[in-house]
Amino acid sequence: MISQSNDTVLNCNVNLNHCDHPLSSQKISPSDLSSDALFTFGAEYPADLDYRVELSRRIALTFEDADQIIIFDDIAIQILGSDSSCFANLRGYDRSLLPALWLSTGFRSGGRILVYAPPNPVELGLYLKMKVVIEKYLQREVHIEILYENSSGCLYELIRLFQDNPQRYTILCEEFAQRCPKEFYPEYHIYMLKRHFETITKNSRRSFVFPYHMTEWHQLQLENYSDRLLLPDIPKNDKAEHHFLLKSNGFTALPQMIAVSVDGTLIEDYDGYIENVEQLDPAHTKNTSKNIEIFARAIIQAIDNLYSKHQVTSFVKLDSSGAGGWSSMAPNDHPVMYDFNKVQKERVSYLQKHIEQTLEGELTLPEMAVVEEFIEPQKRSGDIDADYTVCGFVLEGKFFPTSISLCGTIGGMYIEQWTSSFPVDIKDSPVYWKQMFQTYSDMVALEATKLGYKNGIYAGDLFVMKDNQHKQRDWNIRRGGRSSPESLTIFGIPNYETRVTLQMSDFGLDGIMDNIELFRIYTKICERLSQDYGMYILSSAYGYCGKDNDKGDILKFNILVHPKFLTYIDQHGQSHMLPKNKHRAKVFELVRDTVMKILQKTNA
Repeated sequence: MISQSNDTVLNCNVNLNHCDHPLSSQKISPSDLSSDALFTFGAEYPADLDYRVELSRRIALTFEDADQIIIFDDIAIQILGSDSSCFANLRGYDRSLLPALWLSTGFRSGGRILVYAPPNPVELGLYLKMKVVIEKYLQREVHIEILYENSSGCLYELIRLFQDNPQRYTILCEEFAQRCPKEFYPEYHIYMLKRHFETITKNSRRSFVFPYHMTEWHQLQLENYSDRLLLPDIPKNDKAEHHFLLKSNGFTALPQMIAVSVDGTLIEDYDGYIENVEQLDPAHTKNTSKNIEIFARAIIQAIDNLYSKHQVTSFVKLDSSGAGGWSSMAPNDHPVMYDFNKVQKERVSYLQKHIEQTLEGELTLPEMAVVEEFIEPQKRSGDIDADYTVCGFVLEGKFFPTSISLCGTIGGMYIEQWTSSFPVDIKDSPVYWKQMFQTYSDMVALEATKLGYKNGIYAGDLFVMKDNQHKQRDWNIRRGGRSSPESLTIFGIPNYETRVTLQMSDFGLDGIMDNIELFRIYTKICERLSQDYGMYILSSAYGYCGKDNDKGDILKFNILVHPKFLTYIDQHGQSHMLPKNKHRAKVFELVRDTVMKILQKTNA
């Protein structure tokens, strides 16, 4: 078996895993495999480049033999209708570049990436190095364009501009740095597509459009272009719906759960869920004190019922349909509501106040919460819970794996993840990986029939229990945070991903620099982090957003790094790998120290 792994994105090779595959004594070509055989191949070699190219090709074929893929990260659509102040902090988010590297390989005309902001020159430079590596292996060009619209409505193809005139590209970045955050709006990417439709679809008979999270809004906005644009199916992320549907069909890899309707109804089966959804009076969803009290009282009752019926403690998620961690209420963070020794009135009052504070300013309440069994999973090396994100693509109701990531959480919110080509790279088990992929294949097969979700991305979160059983705990059927780490694995790079936010006030520089100066500092920091530690800074448009925060100037970094750089020196001067539970602190230390050096040099 050949595995050309590498150390950093500065010196990368493609990941070739398919030689001597057990299906045959001969070299396997994924294009020769049936759907079932391709799943089996992908479950063992999800990062293999030939596999990813073939998966991309089959995506194109499934969507009417589309010529190109149009990809963008319109994450703000998820909070469409919220106050505009909520959107400013999202304008730097963009993880579409790395996924487009492999997703474009199977489309005849490649891919076009629509961005709100130009990627930082450091990120774009590294990105193009990786693109060349893929092209050398495939012995052909992979056509990718990054399209950006400036404030005057002029459309730029950024790769060509960066290669032909890097100085002009930097000027374009600095021009963007001066744009007002309030110019950003959630519908930007779709409206940009419509404004420049003929240019974006030039030379393409059919285009597959791949937003961050496919919704009915996308379908409605693009219905007049249905002869030219193909869209993935609209997923359902309602945890209660998935849970009760699967349970009613004999699926057992699920925690115990009671769903709580905002009208106070407790739900424990699929028929009850459907009945409540169909009959729910919208008046119950209004954000009023009375409705919040009814909701809170029912949630506390569900906690008690789950314990009395199944003898398990609980974990509450206030929004069954929400993928964000804001609605998670971990027992360690909210002990009062889980304490059976306290009177019910006190527990209800605590939860009621929490809901009021969390949803202050919102017009409506979530339609449904879930109270589920609190899971105590196995531990992985470094004292990390066996909490995994499993991802793949569904084509004609068949699941094709792309990655498994081990995740770290605080209070139910994800803060870090480890992703690799092989289980051994993150000290994991190949047996567990195959079992997890099979669990997802079984789920997808059921839901393709029952929910009609047959073509699109599929992802969720799963625990491995102490008895080796699986507990499927959440559905995040969108491209999401794992899409960039899983894309880097095609180069054989195991990687650790986390975010670091630094307050400029901690360096005595809050309000001192203007937007252009912050961008230039950010660029120098990215360059140094890349050179010294092999870090890839994704969502590098955060470098334009240093003044978007009303709490002061910040520097925000979304980082991918090889774990080999996360080390410590013992008393004998020997270097050792840090355990996983020390990785986040080490990355923070490396970034902070680099920032301090750059700032000191700049101000000297």
